[in-house]
Amino acid sequence: MKITLISTATFPSDQGVRTISSVLKEAGHDVKLVFMTLSEDYSKNYLKSELLQLEKICKGSDLIGISSYASTSKRAEKIICFLKQRLDIPIVYGGVHATISPEDCIKHSDIVCVGEGEEAILDLVDAIEKNKPLDKIKNLWIKKDNKIIKNPVRKIIDEIDKIPLPDFDIENHYILERGVVRKFKEQDLVGQIFFLTGRGCPYGCDYCSNSFFNKLYEGKRKKILRWHSPEYVIKGILYLKNKFPSLGYFDIRDDTFSLRPIEDIKKFCELYKKKVGMRFKCLADPKTISDEKISLLVDAGCTDIIIGIQGSERTNLEIYHRNQTDTDVLNAGKILNKYKNKLAVMYDVIACNPYEKSSDIIKLIQLLQKIPKPFYLSVNNLVFFPGSKLYQKAKQDRTITSEKSSATELNYWDRSKHILLKRKNMYLNLILNLMRGSVTEKRFGLMPNFLLNYLLKDRRVKKNLQNNFYSLIATKILGIFDLVRERIIKPAYRSLPISFKIWYDKVRYRV
Repeated sequence: MKITLISTATFPSDQGVRTISSVLKEAGHDVKLVFMTLSEDYSKNYLKSELLQLEKICKGSDLIGISSYASTSKRAEKIICFLKQRLDIPIVYGGVHATISPEDCIKHSDIVCVGEGEEAILDLVDAIEKNKPLDKIKNLWIKKDNKIIKNPVRKIIDEIDKIPLPDFDIENHYILERGVVRKFKEQDLVGQIFFLTGRGCPYGCDYCSNSFFNKLYEGKRKKILRWHSPEYVIKGILYLKNKFPSLGYFDIRDDTFSLRPIEDIKKFCELYKKKVGMRFKCLADPKTISDEKISLLVDAGCTDIIIGIQGSERTNLEIYHRNQTDTDVLNAGKILNKYKNKLAVMYDVIACNPYEKSSDIIKLIQLLQKIPKPFYLSVNNLVFFPGSKLYQKAKQDRTITSEKSSATELNYWDRSKHILLKRKNMYLNLILNLMRGSVTEKRFGLMPNFLLNYLLKDRRVKKNLQNNFYSLIATKILGIFDLVRERIIKPAYRSLPISFKIWYDKVRYRV
């Protein structure tokens, strides 16, 4: 069969749709992959001229698949509605958003894939090819005769090494760039590849969609967390390194790579150092960091690590239900600081949480002040993702009253929009957002330490929390900077040569 798969992800790093493509190719099917990349401003959608180009690529296909996140779901809907009107080809809607919000997706597509789709897509293709009914295929919701058939999810694939490596045979891939859907090029990878070495997360924090996935697959799996073997990972990385000479590094995007057992990390690092010899990045969490693990990773070529702090101790334990204490964070900080000459560390925190007290934000800032310097601070504002426990809570108590408050229109870094929309602890959330950037003994981002301490004086905090006048003005100024970043700086950066981007990335988080 001829199949066209479409990703609406903001960047062409969608490993999910690439893996589905590999599964289909392994079964002998002819697959085209189209990355309909677009601005990170989620209010932007596709032009008719762009959709007409996509239509030409889809013509002649026996099946069209489309994948989206909540943030790009409006774009996926526009593609589906456009293609349904013009092509008589079945369309299956899959991905994270389809799994979490199938009721919404089935309004637009007659076939929706809920959960992991590797086995479901093969069953679907087989049924279409042999003209068999689709009614009983597990993981699929089917709209038929004005009724919706909701099939249960099947047992999850526990041994994920059975799944083929993601499809990076870019000869039959396309990408949208500046209004033109063209053939994919190596430079579209921008010198990096995001690579997942496992699936699942045992934490299931209330702000995260993993809490939904964990519930969806209760009783359908042997374990929550499934890892690819080190050998499988190295095989994939070596293939990509040899295929794309312009790659500068690999970005390992598991929610927390440091959760891997120490024996796995030892094996991975041994093979990576011996066979790959290229710098890489990874993510970790404070509770699973140890001196032994960090030493092994740095020796193997890890130059950058991102650590999720998220909130103060009370916020983590009582609001996010994330089992993490301030002591965990400080212990991890001490270990990581030993490698400060070899390892760039970025800490992630979440701002603009309307369920936080002012004291929670102050305690988070005080915690950040205690972490050994230098490091880079990333401030990501709270997005209510459909399917997460916090989203359900916010809908029930009407903290979310429109799509403007959820993931369909807000990005993490829309700082001024978050502050102005939520209007809770505006002064402190503004300070926290202004702290982002390189952190040294003298400053947090652009903010000198003496100014930060001045702004956090009890009397000043109390006064500004009671009167939002100055916070509103400062936030609107911040919004102008955000606009300049989105409309001028980011487009200019994307047009720069890959060699410069690789160099810039190497020094970006160095303090």
